[in-house]
Amino acid sequence: MITPVAVKCLPDYQLLITFSNGEKKIYNAQNDVHQGVLTKLQNKSFFAQAKIARGSVVWDDEIDIAPETLYAESIVYTG
Repeated sequence: MITPVAVKCLPDYQLLITFSNGEKKIYNAQNDVHQGVLTKLQNKSFFAQAKIARGSVVWDDEIDIAPETLYAESIVYTG
């Protein structure tokens, strides 16, 4: 399974994620922040606390996004 190994928060609820296969991709979380428990991520200071734990991107003990989703729904970073 390909998993995130590093994450950097970008403007507009985007994440630059480095995956275990060496790929860097951008995940756009703009739609996610309006759904269920993820609404807590609308707070930009809280969103900026993203980190890698348990093989995924997490914010606290309640909020994470599945690594499969992050990989499948991200676009290749070309920067």
